[in-house]
Amino acid sequence: MLASGSRLGRSMGESSDSEEVRIPVSGGGVAESAGPEENPAYIPLPGALRKEEGAVAENGPSRKSEVSTARTRELQAARRSMAGASSEALQRRGPLNKEQISGLVVQAVRASSPVERRRAFDRILEEMSSPTFTREQAFLMRSEMARNGADGKMWQLWDYAWGANDPATALAHLSEIDPRYFEGFLGNMIPGVASVDAQAAIDVFSGLNPEVQSRVRRRLLEGLIDNDVSVATNYMYDSTDLQNYNWRPMDTLARELVRDQGLETTLEWANELPEGPLRGSAWSAAYAHWGSRDPQRAIESIMAMEPSVDRNLAINGFTAAYAHENGATAVEWASVITESGLREGALARAFTQYHRQDPAAAAETFQAMDLSRELWQKATGQPWQAPPPVAEAPRQPEPRGAD
Repeated sequence: MLASGSRLGRSMGESSDSEEVRIPVSGGGVAESAGPEENPAYIPLPGALRKEEGAVAENGPSRKSEVSTARTRELQAARRSMAGASSEALQRRGPLNKEQISGLVVQAVRASSPVERRRAFDRILEEMSSPTFTREQAFLMRSEMARNGADGKMWQLWDYAWGANDPATALAHLSEIDPRYFEGFLGNMIPGVASVDAQAAIDVFSGLNPEVQSRVRRRLLEGLIDNDVSVATNYMYDSTDLQNYNWRPMDTLARELVRDQGLETTLEWANELPEGPLRGSAWSAAYAHWGSRDPQRAIESIMAMEPSVDRNLAINGFTAAYAHENGATAVEWASVITESGLREGALARAFTQYHRQDPAAAAETFQAMDLSRELWQKATGQPWQAPPPVAEAPRQPEPRGAD
């Protein structure tokens, strides 16, 4: 999957340091990153619990209860020790030792207070940005996070921070990670690398097979935008084959830019791009996002435009998104695009959704517009069949006048 990962980063040292950990899937992640199955929690039945309580009350204290009490005390003592180590680590500004790292991870994952969890994790991230941060500390943190059940969101943030603060070591870990976790870790980590070393991230991405690229591309673009919008834009122009143009990468970049910097900034950015298919994809993508979030304002903007290429592209993007809500209206707007090829594509997408929402009405509208049968086939996957004529209601006889 990776062409040159083994050549990146520092020497990985002893294999015991790189013990694999399970990385749960994040909601914002790219691919599943599943590990070994965990043992299900044991939940006793209520009846069994009452019987046990009755036996204890009847027979008095048992050796088992004494052992349980001792274990509880040991657990409480261990928790107090971890809490103390975490508290010390929060105050300490120098390098953290093993006990302090373990305590911070426990607090970050398990503390009852969200404020305490945030403070502990912020201290972990602060340590990762320190010039004294080591590979050994990184693997200790990963091991403790896995042991304590860190969730996918925490893994996503931690992997991003590792890529941003120690890209060489994070990239080198790709060559040794269990293949089951490769893509999940890569998707979390590569935006962090891209945010500080765009070329290193691009080189790794270029060595992936096309299927993995398609799933990880969005995360790469996130990192390139974090680096600088111009870096992301230049990458898109450098990597696009205009002879075999694929609109999806630029569409993804535009949508990520909307999420990161807002619609107005994205429209200004798209407006300044050089004329051509990339600009068209960016402009359409911005209006697609706008149409899905605030269709009324998007259509008001389109209505204020003079007939132009930009207006056609804006309608194309708007209808692609709004068709999911109202296929009939999307068809009406797609039909006013003045460029024939763009209009046909927009109509096909709009009729796809319209047919799913109301097949009979879609067929009637299609017939009234006198479009090619090939477009119907493209939109619905079915050969065109004219809808049956609507039978006229029988005329009611006029009432006879009274004699």
